Amino acid sequence: MNNYEKIANGVVVNRIRSSWIELFKFYNDQASKEGGTLSMAFVLLTINEKYGSPVTKIAPRMNMEPNSLSRILKSLEEKGYVLKRKNSEDKRKVYVSLTDSGLKLRDMASEKLFALEKVIKAKVSNSDLRSFFTVLDTISDILDSEKRNL
Repeated sequence: MNNYEKIANGVVVNRIRSSWIELFKFYNDQASKEGGTLSMAFVLLTINEKYGSPVTKIAPRMNMEPNSLSRILKSLEEKGYVLKRKNSEDKRKVYVSLTDSGLKLRDMASEKLFALEKVIKAKVSNSDLRSFFTVLDTISDILDSEKRNL
């Protein structure tokens, strides 16, 4: 291991970034077999399968920028996975609903997600997972604090 790798492996942000990229690639490889992406899968998982979801609620649930969500929803709509519809009482509100093929893709995404979740939970102790989540929550709090200080 060279000096850069030693330093990089000790930098918290780099380790998080590297792990996220590995996870992102893993899921994108899976999703691409069905013509999708990880982001599309998470959007499908966020939409209420029975009633649909207001467009304005999806981005905040996913911690996603509205512009990014718009591009993903447009692609999902073009592929026939979702339909947009206006609220009959308030025409300003737009709901996104899953089509039959969207429901199938959502189920597939859910299976893949929970299959990996099961493997992780089988190999990582509950105590280590609790510690990991505590660290992630603490990092999130630090980031919120740093944003306010800018």
